[in-house]
Amino acid sequence: MTTGFHMCQQTTAKVLIAEDPYIAAFVRTLLNRHGHEVVTATAEQGLNRIETGELHADLVITNTPQVFLPVADRLNLIYLAAMPEPSLIARFPSARVLRKPFSNGELLEAVESLTVVK
Repeated sequence: MTTGFHMCQQTTAKVLIAEDPYIAAFVRTLLNRHGHEVVTATAEQGLNRIETGELHADLVITNTPQVFLPVADRLNLIYLAAMPEPSLIARFPSARVLRKPFSNGELLEAVESLTVVK
């Protein structure tokens, strides 16, 4: 018997959101509703937690991708910005840019595309 709890979501992603508080709250609510585990922190706190091994994030969502360059080789990243500078994510092997304002659907599609189990 199935409960239907995870009907649309086969796996959940652990997502670090390092954004301004308003955007972080919005993104956290949206991702929680779709079954993802969400952690919020400043970019510097998030980087420190990843570097020390305290946090393993499947995906980082941020407006300051340059902070995460020291761990770019092991991160999936979504860069949110009103005026994005694509060169900031050039060293991330798996990254997407979303221009603010973005729709719920655009964000969810980007999250799913970067957290799919291959």
